[in-house]
Parts: sequence; structure tokens; C-alpha cells
Amino acid sequence: MNILSQIFVLISKDFRIEFRQRVLLATLLLFVGSASFSLYQVFFAARARVNPLIWIGLFWVVLLFSSFQAVSRSFNKEMDRLFWYYFFRVKPEVLIISKLLYHFLVLNLTAWMAVFFLSVFFRNPIPGFGLFALTLELACLGLASGLTLVAAISARAGKNAGLLPVLGFPLIIPTLLLVIKLSVNALDQLGWELALPHIFSLVALDSVMIALSFILFPYLWRQ
Repeated sequence: MNILSQIFVLISKDFRIEFRQRVLLATLLLFVGSASFSLYQVFFAARARVNPLIWIGLFWVVLLFSSFQAVSRSFNKEMDRLFWYYFFRVKPEVLIISKLLYHFLVLNLTAWMAVFFLSVFFRNPIPGFGLFALTLELACLGLASGLTLVAAISARAGKNAGLLPVLGFPLIIPTLLLVIKLSVNALDQLGWELALPHIFSLVALDSVMIALSFILFPYLWRQ
């Protein structure tokens, strides 16, 4: 079986387990929906208007906390009962890439759920939605690449859930700063010319995070 087939099989396995148990998807749906509704109730009770900048801030806050929830337990099985099976059957590079792609897809689903709920409660104020959609995809890739390795470290350290936000948040701060700048560009319709430097920076940052995960995870796996 070649590498691409192994990656596809591992991703399919994770989705089959998830759709069988429905724990993660139900948790994310409940978290994003309840967070959006709670924010709506706060602003409705205060009779405050949500301007576009506040909408962007609310969206990235909801997605940020949802991303930690999405990746928190992703390596529990691989680091527990099935460790030796994966250790001898799957290369660590294949495993980390499959987990990264799986988290990217899950975070994509989470991000679009957040867009839907916030648009329902507050209406979507962003006119340049093409640029915002690209920013969202690059943000999901950056969050997935940064938090996947940290989730593996957390699981390897005895499933210490407290390590994930402690180590993960400082790691994704550069990604958050770039996606917020791009979101403001999309909101103000400043054009793709002004957004291109930030897009290239975000692509470069995502590439570095993916490369670091690919290089460092085998050493963590073999410890």
C-alpha cells in the first residue's frame, strides 16, 4: 500500500469512528451553536449593535476555542491501546499527515458552522467574502498544523489536557494576527493587492508549521 493510500485509509478510519460515535461532531455543534446564541443574548440584552469589526472578533474567538476542542482527544487511541499496532504498521510521517488533514477537514466544518450561526444571529457583514473564505481556509490549515503536533505532545505526556492550550495558544498567535488583518481587508474591500503580502506570509507560516510537524513528530513517536 502506497503512502497516499495509507493516508486515505487513516483519515477514513477517523471519520468512520466519529460518525459511529458522533461525540466530536455533536460537541462542536453544541459548542458553536450555544456560544453564538449566548453572544446574541448578551448583545440583545444590552441592546447593542454588532458592528462588522465586532462580528469578526466574535467569529475568530468562537473558532479559536472550537479548534482546541476539536483536536484535544485526537491522539488518545494512537497513544493508548493501539500504540504498538500503529508503531509497527504505520510510519510516523504518514500518521502525522493523516491527522493534520483530518483536523483541517474538521476545523473547516467547524468554521463554516460558526459562519452560519453568527450569520443567522447577527447577519454576515463582510462584502468581500471571497477573500474571507480564502483566509478561513488558510487559518484552518494553520490551526490544524500548529495544534496537531501539540495534541500529540499532550497525549504523549499522559493525556494532559492542560498542555494543549498552554503550548498551543502561543504557537498560533502569528496565524491569528495574520488572519485578523486579512479579515479586516475583506471587510474594508481594500482589494487583493493589499492582501497578497499577508496571504503569502500566511502560506509561508502554514508551510513552516507543517514542515515542523513532519520533522519533529517521528522523534516524539519513537520516544
